[in-house]
Amino acid sequence: MSGSTGSDEGKWFEKLDPMKDAPPRGTTILDRAVIGSLVLFALAAPHSIAVTQGAFLLGMVLWVIRWAIRRSLDYRPMVLELPILVFVWWSMLAAIFSYEPALSLLKVRSVGLFLIVFLVAQNLPNREWGKRLALLLIASSFINVGYVFWQKAVGRGLRVLEIAEGSPLSQAGIRSGDVLLDVEGRTVRSLEDVAAAIASRRGERVRLFVFRPEIYFRREVVVPRDAPSENPLQIRQWEPWKHFRASGFYGWNYFTYAEVVQLIGSLLLGLFLTLPRKRSIHGLLVMFGIGAIAYVILLTVTRAVWGAFALSAFVMLFHRWGKKALVIALLVLALAAPVGMQFLRQVRSIPLVSAREPSTAYRLTVWREGGHLLLSRPKHWVLGIGMDSLKARWREWGMFQGGRLPLGHMHSSPLQIALERGLPALLCWLWWFARYLQLLWRGMRSETVNRDPTIAGIYLGTFGGTLGFLASSLVHYNFGDSEVIMIVYFQMGLIEGFHRLTREGERA
Repeated sequence: MSGSTGSDEGKWFEKLDPMKDAPPRGTTILDRAVIGSLVLFALAAPHSIAVTQGAFLLGMVLWVIRWAIRRSLDYRPMVLELPILVFVWWSMLAAIFSYEPALSLLKVRSVGLFLIVFLVAQNLPNREWGKRLALLLIASSFINVGYVFWQKAVGRGLRVLEIAEGSPLSQAGIRSGDVLLDVEGRTVRSLEDVAAAIASRRGERVRLFVFRPEIYFRREVVVPRDAPSENPLQIRQWEPWKHFRASGFYGWNYFTYAEVVQLIGSLLLGLFLTLPRKRSIHGLLVMFGIGAIAYVILLTVTRAVWGAFALSAFVMLFHRWGKKALVIALLVLALAAPVGMQFLRQVRSIPLVSAREPSTAYRLTVWREGGHLLLSRPKHWVLGIGMDSLKARWREWGMFQGGRLPLGHMHSSPLQIALERGLPALLCWLWWFARYLQLLWRGMRSETVNRDPTIAGIYLGTFGGTLGFLASSLVHYNFGDSEVIMIVYFQMGLIEGFHRLTREGERA
């Protein structure tokens, strides 16, 4: 389905009147300040959880202040408000009746991020600002995409090829092939970096962060006072490590980064597919950006997100191009599969699919344990065990093979929600996202939406990205990842805002 291009609509970078079509009550400093907080949110979301949450809290405070001054919240009903609020209410109820109420109620703070949807949807002044916010989110993401390419060029970490006898590393169980990621919290890429990090720590314990295929671990070593100043850890041979998993500015949280880039990459692909002139300079730039983001997703070496982005791209291509998308998908799969398998062998030393591979075996184990715990008592069916109760009670429930596996979560959003908040919460969550997909689908088929190619692209890209997010949620607890869910909520708020503005325009 292709929409009308219009005369000037769809020109992404034209000069826009920022308050065009604004509500008739006019603009104030507070109105502009709330929009400013959303701009800051869009700029920070691909990079920093602290700044992004700060922008959200600032926006909420400004919104409340404006409400207090005007004595009117000026609230407009939303399509998603009922499933969202029912889900949140049930989460609160589950926290109150949790096995560990203190931990669960503390976790409610992260549940409160749902207010991002309301903040964006209720304060979006017009369609042009909605487009601007979506484009700012995409443009900002290329800062960390460029950073990943720079990291790949210079390396990240030092791979140990040979160590001397009596080296502090050998005493700590570190062997050839291991990678020193940081020393005393400082990233190292050479012996000079190692020496600088240890210079003031002679004769003391030095903290190391180490990678071994599929394992990240910490060690402490004591560096002798008489160790060579230029090579205190006595590493004979080394090389800069370039086979790391891309994680942008999220430290070593490559899962988080992969999920974030999938959402933004899908949004950009949606915009490209609705772009009227794909061979224009703008079209070529967008194609280059999609290629860069797709390559960065590959560099995260996260199989679930590879599949999520592939699903997102296929659905969008099929929606726009029909059966031709099948041919394109088969060609891309034939080219990408060997590359992906090579990356897995090179970076993670694992096959594409194997139940014996460590991360898959871990998931299968915790899914079995979590399912058994969920079904073990009727209370768990209704209200779950409570958010974060596993942190205190995992021994009692025999989770994580009695502690032989790393402590964590269920690595599945549906299972985690059901276990912690009960099956009714899971049903509410499914209702919420089914309603959201329905809202997106109707927008994609709406003549009003398709009059503007940019808004049509935002709908299409958000639809694909949300499908990818939900597909990945089957094997990742991405709903509990604040960096990821804030972007999901931001996009959700934009779609609700567009829907509200469309209804208001039709009534005018």
